[in-house]
Amino acid sequence: MGETPREGSKISPPRRSQYGSDSKDSIFPGEEKDHDPSRRSFLLRMIFMTASASLLTGGYAWLWEPRHLEIKHVELKLPKFPKAFEGLRVIQFSDAHLGFHTGLKQMEKLAETIREQQPDLICFTGDMVEREAEPMRECIPALASMQAKYGKYAVLGNHDYRGQQQHEVELMFKEAGFTLLRNSHVLIERGDSRIAIAGLDDALTGRPDPVAAIKGLSREVWKLLLMHEPDYADIAAPYGFGLQLSGHSHGGQVRFPWIGALTTPRGSLKYIQGLYYAGDKHMPVYVNRGFGMTQLPIRFLCRPELTVFELKG
Repeated sequence: MGETPREGSKISPPRRSQYGSDSKDSIFPGEEKDHDPSRRSFLLRMIFMTASASLLTGGYAWLWEPRHLEIKHVELKLPKFPKAFEGLRVIQFSDAHLGFHTGLKQMEKLAETIREQQPDLICFTGDMVEREAEPMRECIPALASMQAKYGKYAVLGNHDYRGQQQHEVELMFKEAGFTLLRNSHVLIERGDSRIAIAGLDDALTGRPDPVAAIKGLSREVWKLLLMHEPDYADIAAPYGFGLQLSGHSHGGQVRFPWIGALTTPRGSLKYIQGLYYAGDKHMPVYVNRGFGMTQLPIRFLCRPELTVFELKG
């Protein structure tokens, strides 16, 4: 038992330095340590780290990723692909959106990269311009410098129609040496074998007609389809195409782990990026993430893409 204080003696109050509410070591339940330097330092570090992460992420998405092209090599083994064309090297690029943070400098660099890949065939799958045709004009020499053994082909995208400008875009494609396919096809030959390169009009702003695109072709001819909107693959599959190449989606342009694309435009809600198989005929459809940007000048976990296909039987 503790010693009982003697009568008349004084009991000293607790020292403020030990129990006072203004002490940094207060023990009163629930009392916050307002002057805890370690807590204040932690909060400052958290604020600094959050601000830094936002700046770095924003800088990466705005300045770094859009300017670092991914060259993606895809080997495809395709049923009924002619042996004479075994190893055909096809390059696909899409969605340049010239005039929206993409211009001559970027197109010249892309043309140089395409030349380095030594393609047999070059395919562009729509949206060369953003809103106006004029930004394409200064890029004609760069587009003209793209060369391939069996030529270069293009289809229009929904942006190429904006402002009634598709006629100007068509003329500039021709000036740059591209064959523009609108519900039509061309045949390329190697020895006694032939394959068809078919292209459809844009699904959102034009009038795609797969029957017209393959008119006059026998069922035995292997057919490559260029179509801007990838979801059209479900309609195109029954017509006997051996492969569909598309763009339009930009891969979502902004993607997050485990979530994927935050949003994609109408016409690319089902097929968003990479390789899929459509319809009962199991037609392969490949969706290129695009070269440029639209709406927002950023890309996040979704780099611009140049696809290099090696086609085999």
